[in-house]
This record gives sequence, structure tokens and C-alpha cells, in this order.
Amino acid sequence: MEPAFRAIRDRGCKTVGIQFPDGLRLRALETAEDLERETGVTAMVSAQPTFGACDVPQMPVDLIVQIGHAPMPYLNLKKVVFVEAPMAFPPLDFLDATLPLLGRRVGLLTNIQHQPWFSKVVAYLEEQGKKVLVGGADGRTAYEGQLLGCDVHPAREVEGRVDSFLYVGTGDFHALGVALATTTPVIVADPFTEEVRNLAELKDRVLRVRHAAIALAQEAATFGIIVSRKVGQYRMALARKIKDLLASRGRKGHLLLMDTVSPELLQGHKVDAFVNTACPRIAIDDATRYEKPVLTFPELEVALGLKPWDPYPLDEITAQQALG
Repeated sequence: MEPAFRAIRDRGCKTVGIQFPDGLRLRALETAEDLERETGVTAMVSAQPTFGACDVPQMPVDLIVQIGHAPMPYLNLKKVVFVEAPMAFPPLDFLDATLPLLGRRVGLLTNIQHQPWFSKVVAYLEEQGKKVLVGGADGRTAYEGQLLGCDVHPAREVEGRVDSFLYVGTGDFHALGVALATTTPVIVADPFTEEVRNLAELKDRVLRVRHAAIALAQEAATFGIIVSRKVGQYRMALARKIKDLLASRGRKGHLLLMDTVSPELLQGHKVDAFVNTACPRIAIDDATRYEKPVLTFPELEVALGLKPWDPYPLDEITAQQALG
């Protein structure tokens, strides 16, 4: 927490907001007490869900401390301090189970919680005879090899030069984006469970669901176009483009502005399907929660006959899009 303490003192802050991802929320009140005790501020904990550095709320405070994420450099947020919360890492021999699955040339990927051990993983794999390639950071990531749910830039940068991707991190969320975006095998090595798995079966299941949603939306006449107010997810220009595209195809599009996207907030709108311009993963990861099809923009293009079904077009918020 030293970066936060230092920023609070340097700026003479009186009030501080704190954001936590769900996995770290048990530490929220304890952290608030630490801030108040160490710096004399009044701390306010955001009770809203926090999905990443793209998701910084408006709070009536002098400074916001976001825990567990790295900054998105292109956003240049003046009132936010990011405090990374690295997870404990086991002995690296749990990676041995990945070796037969990888091939010789490996694209190494991780998320922010495991970034401090990244160089040690590279060295370990190289000791086992692997050639490790790491994609660089872009304007939306702080570190090389770092994945976001909406940006798989480091994978795309080395795709075609590797036999497989190895994602070292917990869960499948980040790695699934790479599996959907590329044709290269994706292996997950989870340092928490020490489990190793290939994402081929999960990718196949997800693609079947996505293709079903696209097929249902082909007959839709009226679409709700979801726009998020979150600072790193706001794509109003894209939403207007979608509205115009639908009109050119004889269909209706209505702009729906919201903060957190949820099925409850979309109920009651008289539309046949939705197009999401907020976090691209909402349509993919939460598909079963919605009564009507929720498409990404590239999926809409498939439904309208403007793009082929194969290869699957993953929606991403890239640095070029964000800055352009």
C-alpha cells in the first residue's frame, strides 16, 4: 500500500475512495482502516463491482485507490492510484505437466496478479529446452505478456511464431480470449490449484453458444445497442456506427446507456436482440444469463452477412481503437 500512502500524503488528500475486485473484497474494510490510520483521511469503499482498470467510478473524493489492477497507460487518470496485489506463487515444478503439451516454441502470457513471477517462469521454461516468445505491452497494458479480457495484443504479436500459448494464471477468463482469437492451442497452468488444462474443449463449447446467438439474431428487426459509461469501455462512436449500419439494412437500433450491464437492467426493452459495445466479454461469458441474444459488433457483422462465420471474429478494445 506504500504507493497509496505516498500519493495521499503528497497530494494532501482528505478523502479517499477504494475499489476492490470481488476476489479481494474481504480485505476492503481492513484496508480502509489502514488508510485512515496511516494518513488521517476519510476512506470510502466502493460497494459496486470492479472489473478492471477500465472501470473507475465517479466518487466524491480527492483520490481513488484501485486494488488488484495495473493502470491502462492510455487513460492517463489523474485522480487514481493503482496498487497491484500479486498472488503467492508455488514452486515452479508445477509447470512440468505443461511441457509435453507445449511444443518447442511457446508464447507466454499471464495477468497482472502473476506478473512479478513472469521472468522466473520464462527462465524455468528455457531451462527445460523451450523457446519462449513474449508479446510486448501496448497502450492499454502496463507489462509485456499481460492479457486483458478485452485485449489479447501480446498473443497476436507472436501468433504464427509459436506452437502453443501458455497462460500462467488462475481461471480461464483471460486465456479464453486468446483461444477464441487464434487457432493456436492454449494451455492454462493455474498456480493456485496447480492444475494444467487445454482450452480446446471450452473453446468449442463457447463457439457453439456464440454461433447459436448469431443465428437467432439474424431474424431480429429491432436491436438495443448497449453503451457503457465506464471510462475504459465507453464506445459511443462505435454505437452510432452500429445504429447507422442497422438502419442501412432496414433494421432499428436504439442506444441504451448504462453503467454496469446486467440482465435485470435490460428486461422490459422491446427489442429482439442486443449489440454490446461495453466490455466485449459480456456477450461471451454471461450469455446464458440473458433471455435475448447479445452480440458483439463483429458478431453482428456476421449476422448481417458482412463477415464470414469462420474464423470467429473476437471483439477487442485495442490501443489503436481506444486512441483513435
